[in-house]
Amino acid sequence: MAALLTALALPASLDAQIPQEEYATRRASLARMMSGDGVILVRGATAPAQDYMEFSQSPPLNYLAGIQEPDASLLIVKRGSTVNEILFVRERNPDREIWEGKFLGTKGASALTGMEARPREALNGVLDSLLQRGGTLFTTSTADMAGFPGSSGREWTPPEGTRAQPMIAELQRLRGTKSAAELQLIRRAVDITVEAHNEARRIVAPDRYEYEVEAIIEYTFRRNGAERPAFASIVGSGPNSTSLHYNQNDRQMKAGETIVIDIGANFHGYSADITRTLPVSGKFTPEQSLIYQTVRNAQAAAEAEARPGVSYTKLMAAAESELAAGLARAGLIDSANATYDCNRPGGCPQFRLYYMHGLGHGIGLQVHDPDQFQFGTIGVNSVFTIEPGIYVREDVLDHLPDTPGNRALRARLAPAVAKYANIGVRIEDDYIVGENGAEWISRVPRELSEVGG
Repeated sequence: MAALLTALALPASLDAQIPQEEYATRRASLARMMSGDGVILVRGATAPAQDYMEFSQSPPLNYLAGIQEPDASLLIVKRGSTVNEILFVRERNPDREIWEGKFLGTKGASALTGMEARPREALNGVLDSLLQRGGTLFTTSTADMAGFPGSSGREWTPPEGTRAQPMIAELQRLRGTKSAAELQLIRRAVDITVEAHNEARRIVAPDRYEYEVEAIIEYTFRRNGAERPAFASIVGSGPNSTSLHYNQNDRQMKAGETIVIDIGANFHGYSADITRTLPVSGKFTPEQSLIYQTVRNAQAAAEAEARPGVSYTKLMAAAESELAAGLARAGLIDSANATYDCNRPGGCPQFRLYYMHGLGHGIGLQVHDPDQFQFGTIGVNSVFTIEPGIYVREDVLDHLPDTPGNRALRARLAPAVAKYANIGVRIEDDYIVGENGAEWISRVPRELSEVGG
């Protein structure tokens, strides 16, 4: 293990990056998607309210320019066949740099990106000039769409006659297909997260605290070059294993429980997302084993369908069929196709009482990143997760609508719920799709026999 940690931490392993030529190609691709002449506005993230808080760049500006400074913006101006790009950044300021570190300034930003760079204070005036006779302002985030035109409370009001048009979907389509450089960064984030899972597994034991596991995870992230967690680390034991996004991580683990560990490293802006469920005592109970194997079967069924040209809904259907069948075997639902009374005609599937989220999502600059399957089908260089789960909350039946049918259902299912109460299982992995299918890249042990069967 020590040798692996050393290898992962070698400075040479941190060299992966997006070349400037690729950023330029992305901007050109987005400009070609404009429906006529106009100005694309890409706003970066603002500086944190306190300069000692951590900064993270907005995904649109990160994707199109790779600038990692606060308060930056990008304009892409199209007039006929001519496209101009202007980057707006903070100028050098020795007084602020004492507190915040060195700024790029306009010269540094231009040298880094190859674009014309101007002080950020010039942005509003340039926008006014470009749109003074009316025109189309294309935006890349919902925040920039809000209130156009002329809303109050904004630092800039578009000139009269300005038309606002979103390019959010177009940018997401571009981001949905990952480049070779992006795949390298994602693989690195995944490798670091795999190592963190392996380290976490070594210390899970009765009477330890969830935060001890979280600490070794996030130490391993930084030890191996990740900038930060991609999201708040989830380390939930016992009843906490049945809460999807629990992240207080302050409970003492008890013998006989399951623990769900859902974590991801962020490496050079790119995210991983891997979940494993472990027995706190080192071996699952028979009830935990049944739930665990059901979830693993569902994941395997979805994996078998993952290949180019396939709709992600096919993966979802395969996983849900396995989940429903396993829940029926456990007596937690009446049958694989059974429903309960809810506010929908025909009722709601009973299996959804224990599985209430989607099967997966894209990963990339965000932990929930655009992917090709969201716009049609899985494609080559799609990158996504598959993460089925079952969560038996001890009060799951208490919140059913009060109908005669549900009262009878509650009586039938109550013994099984008591038997499986507080068992939460999620298994999540990351995949890169090639010509021949999906490659499992998050190789942390996951079979029942490997993790506590």
